[in-house]
Amino acid sequence: MKILVVGGLGGHAGQALAVAEALRGLGAEVEVLTLKGTEKRFEGFKVHSCDQPVPPGRGRPTLRGTLSSLLTSLKLKKYDAVVLNGSNFALVPGFVQKLKGSKVINVEVVDAVVEPTRASRIAHKFADLTALHWEEQRLAYPSKSEVFGPIVEPRRYEPRDEGYVLVTAGSLGYEELFDAAAEALGKEAVLQTGRVPPERYRGKVKEAFSFSYDFHRWMAGASVVVGTFPGSTLAIAAISYGKPTVMIPNPKLRRGASMKNMLPLAEKLNSVVAGLSGLREAVEEARKKKPPKYPDGARRLAHFLLSSFL
Repeated sequence: MKILVVGGLGGHAGQALAVAEALRGLGAEVEVLTLKGTEKRFEGFKVHSCDQPVPPGRGRPTLRGTLSSLLTSLKLKKYDAVVLNGSNFALVPGFVQKLKGSKVINVEVVDAVVEPTRASRIAHKFADLTALHWEEQRLAYPSKSEVFGPIVEPRRYEPRDEGYVLVTAGSLGYEELFDAAAEALGKEAVLQTGRVPPERYRGKVKEAFSFSYDFHRWMAGASVVVGTFPGSTLAIAAISYGKPTVMIPNPKLRRGASMKNMLPLAEKLNSVVAGLSGLREAVEEARKKKPPKYPDGARRLAHFLLSSFL
C-alpha cells in the first residue's frame, strides 16, 4: 500500500507526521509532501517539497507558490491514497491525486471542534473520507466522515518537571504574549518566539529561542505550557505529555480555526483560558488541573485505512 501524506506549516506538519508514523508502523509505504523548510520534521521518510500557495499572513495565493505546488503535484506518481491535513497547502496536491485516481482522506484539524476550517471544508467536497477528532465535528461533516479521537504528535521524550513554564505561539509568534510572560514569569519562563526576535528577552527569562527541531524536549520538561489559540501545540502538550496548559487567544491569527472553537477546545484539554494580564494566576490555576486522556487517534485512523477502507 503506497500512501502520500501531505503536511504543511506548524500544526499541519505535526498532524501529518503523526499519521505518517502510524501508517508506517502498520506496514504501509509512506511518502510525504510538505512545505519547503519543513522537510527535516519528516526525517526517515521520502520527502517531496514545494512552495506554499498562500504564504503565512497573506490572504491570497501567490503565482509562484501556486505554480510550484501544481508542478510538483503533477510530477508525483499516483498513490493508492493521499492523506490531507487541514491546510490550504494540501488542496492542490489532494485534488491532483484525486484526478489521478487516488483515494483522498481529508483530516480536519484538532482545534476546529465546533466550526470547521475553510481548507478542510473545501477538501471534504472531493475527499472519499474526512477523519475527525471529536464527535462535535460530525455536525459539520455529517457524511463521508468517521471520528477517531485526537490526532496529535506522539511524545518523543518521557515527561518530567524541570520547573519552567514553556510559552509558545507557533511559527509566527505573538510579541505581546512574550512581553507579558517575561514580566509575569521572569526567569521561570522559556519562550519559543517564532518570528519575534528572541534576543530582546535574553537576560529577562530562563531561555528564549525562535525555533527548535528538538522542541519536544522543551515540552517534555515543562511544568506548565502556555500557548495560543488557534493552534495545536497545547493539544500535544496536554494529550501526549500530560501537561497542564494555559490557552491565550491570539487576535492576530485570522486564519485557521475560528475563535468559536477556543472554549470547546479548552474544555477538551482541561486548559485554563486567560488573557495577557493575570498570566501568573492562570499558570498557578493550571497546575491544579489534571490532564485529559484520549485514545491514539492517529493509530486508529491508520488501522481503519489499512484494514477496511483502502
